[in-house]
Amino acid sequence: MKKILYSALVAIVMIACQKYPEPERVVPSYALEDSLAAGWEIKTIEEFQMMNNSEVPYQVTEKYLMRGIVTADDESGNIYKSIYIQDETAGICLSLDQVNIYTYMPRGQEVIIEMQGMWLGKYLGAYQVGDSTTHFQYGYQMGRYDWTKELVKKHFYTNGYPDLTKVPEPKEIESAGEILSTDYGMLVKLKNVTFPDAEGGKLKSWSTSEQTENRKVVFADGSQIIVRTSGYSNFYADYIPEGVGTITGIVSVYNGTVQLYLRDRNDVGRFRIKE
Repeated sequence: MKKILYSALVAIVMIACQKYPEPERVVPSYALEDSLAAGWEIKTIEEFQMMNNSEVPYQVTEKYLMRGIVTADDESGNIYKSIYIQDETAGICLSLDQVNIYTYMPRGQEVIIEMQGMWLGKYLGAYQVGDSTTHFQYGYQMGRYDWTKELVKKHFYTNGYPDLTKVPEPKEIESAGEILSTDYGMLVKLKNVTFPDAEGGKLKSWSTSEQTENRKVVFADGSQIIVRTSGYSNFYADYIPEGVGTITGIVSVYNGTVQLYLRDRNDVGRFRIKE
C-alpha cells in the first residue's frame, strides 16, 4: 500500500513539475483593409461631429468607420460609463452603459468603431457616440449605448496592444478664453492655475464620498473653469494642492458650463507656493 501511495505521489510531483508551453498571446486586430474593400469608409472624428450639431440623436446609416486612441478611461472611477477617444482632428465621448470599460479599452488603446447603426450627437453640449433615448421628461435625447448589444451586433473593435506613447500630447491652455468648443472631448493641460479653495490653509478634498462636486480653478489672467470630480473616484479624498501649478484632463461642457475631468491623481502636476 505504501509503495502504491509513494508511486502516486511521485507521479503527481512529476506532473506538477512538467513545464507546458505558455499559450501564444493573440494580438487584437481589426481587418481594416478587408473592411475598406467591402465598402467601409474612414471618417475623422471632426467629420462625424459635423454630421449632427444638435441635441437630437442622429443614427448613422452609412458604412463609416470611426478611429481613435483612448485618451481617458474609467479605471479611477472619475469617468463613469464612458471613455474618450481622440484622433488628429478632435475628441469625443463614447457613452457606454457598462462599467470597467478600461479592461477592454484602456488608455492608449486604438479603437475602431463600425458606426453604421450607432447614434451620434450632443448631450447638453458635448458630442458623444451612444444610443437614442426617449424620456418622459426630457424627450428624445442622446443616451448610453447598451453594451449587451455587442453580443448581437459588434461595433467596437480594439486594434493592437494599448500603447501609452500613442496618446496625443495635451493641448496647452493658459486662459479659459483659449478653450474652444472644438476642444470639448480632448486632452488638455491647464498651465499656471490655482485653486482658491486650497489657499490660506483652507485645504479641501476634490470631492466627498459618493458625491460629485465642483472645484474652481483659476488661470493667471483671472479667468476660470471648474474641475468636476466624482466621490466614487479613487482619489476624491486627496487634498487640492496649494500654490500655482499644472493639471491635465479631459475638457468638456455641461449645459454651457466648461469643466475638466481628471483621469487620475497623476494628472495633478507639481505646484509651487506663490511668491
